[in-house]
Amino acid sequence: MTPNKTDFFNDLSNQISEPLYLTDKTDEVDEEINSNHFILSVPADIISQAITIDFLELIQKVKDNSKIQLNKSQLDIDLIFYLWFDEMAGQLRFNFINSNHDKLPFGCKLKYTDRPEEIVDQYLKSNYHEGIPWNELETIDIPEKITEADELEKQLYDNLVLAVYQEKIKKQK
Repeated sequence: MTPNKTDFFNDLSNQISEPLYLTDKTDEVDEEINSNHFILSVPADIISQAITIDFLELIQKVKDNSKIQLNKSQLDIDLIFYLWFDEMAGQLRFNFINSNHDKLPFGCKLKYTDRPEEIVDQYLKSNYHEGIPWNELETIDIPEKITEADELEKQLYDNLVLAVYQEKIKKQK
């Protein structure tokens, strides 16, 4: 039986009620990241059937669930929701951290967008939904070439600008 997007997104929707790790402390960011990190790896046959709104609806369900959990908590905080496309992994990712953080936990430059569709569209248009194929990678085993490749990788990372969407999820007072 050929998998279809409706079944795929219904299965994902059933998993959205995961409890969030809620804290008002900024020194627990690693726990927030690990506990509140959602990764969407979608097979190519489902990607070919999916459209942007399919992902936005799923993400909205997760944000709605996070708001319910936040409102039930005793903490006096809001949440920061952020969404990005990890092209090297071929994954659409999003996370929640508390609003006491003054910046998002990335080690690269960020380009903010006010449209989550922009991030989802990057994901949908990618050629790497199942990661980078092995035939596009090159094995390097000569020490000088390894050093050269390491320097090139550092330069690329230093110049990386990641597109991110973020919004504040406000607790009802």
